[in-house]
Amino acid sequence: MFLYLPKEFDSNEWFTLVAIIINILTFKLLPKRLPKELTPLIVLLSIAFPKVLDHTMAVKPYDLYNISDSKNYELFDVILYGAYPMFGYLFIYLYDVFQPKKTLLVLYFLGWSIFAGGFEFLLNKLQVFSYTGWHLTFSFPVYLTTLCLTFLFYKFTKNYLDKNGQMEPAQRKGEPPH
Repeated sequence: MFLYLPKEFDSNEWFTLVAIIINILTFKLLPKRLPKELTPLIVLLSIAFPKVLDHTMAVKPYDLYNISDSKNYELFDVILYGAYPMFGYLFIYLYDVFQPKKTLLVLYFLGWSIFAGGFEFLLNKLQVFSYTGWHLTFSFPVYLTTLCLTFLFYKFTKNYLDKNGQMEPAQRKGEPPH
């Protein structure tokens, strides 16, 4: 079988299901702020980064950690990728709300990297990730780099589409349609 079912339905499977529900609620309940053309791109990028990293570092020859409670690729390993979009989306969404500049922007990136590390610590305790050669301290530069790339992608794409008149801002509550 290509995707294995979990042997036990425990904390990591429950976390995955709860995270999917929170992701859905986040996208449903937050006011539409980002341009509608950009949101799916941020979502896809937020899935692509962890997927590429997991399929590079969590397999041989590195095999630095396991996803879920097995070395086998399980159904919930795939479902887990649905938990990531909220992270990248909220990172960009809150940047768009607060527009931090200079020192505050650096602190914004550092704060999100620390938050991500804390969240990974929780995921390790819930056995969503089981380290075999990885250490939590390795994650901070990975998160910092990923957030910088996500930010640069957002800025580049938004500027490109704005200059070419191909993007309209999302309709905010109380505004008339464009």
